[in-house]
Amino acid sequence: MRLNGVKKNILIIDDEQIIRDILTRRLERLGFQVLTAGDGSQGIEIIKNIGLDLVICDIKLPNGVSGMEVLCALKQSQPLTPFVATSGLHSTSSTVQEIIQNGAALFLKKPFSSLNEVADQISRLLNVPTPSNRPPTTAVA
Repeated sequence: MRLNGVKKNILIIDDEQIIRDILTRRLERLGFQVLTAGDGSQGIEIIKNIGLDLVICDIKLPNGVSGMEVLCALKQSQPLTPFVATSGLHSTSSTVQEIIQNGAALFLKKPFSSLNEVADQISRLLNVPTPSNRPPTTAVA
């Protein structure tokens, strides 16, 4: 997805390769530029070095850097960039509430019930047409 001719950058931080791959494929098909990281340390390095339009991050990450720490680093480095928190069955309502209170724009529970819904919510956060509201593209011969 482009804003003024520039693709929107989305960073996906998740220790599960399959989640990174599924989200990357879906978001790239919608025209977003996607970067990925397998843990919080890698994610924070990307946040410090690349301008981002949105970050999708698992709350529970390996190697000692949590999703909450990633959120704090994002708010220090790029305070206007929306943060979408994700987590699986182990997430508690207090954890979700805490991350929302600390600035996450949205929480998505894994496994995702619908990739279309995830794409629609991300598009809304980025103020771009949602996939379900985009006009159909026509082929030109």
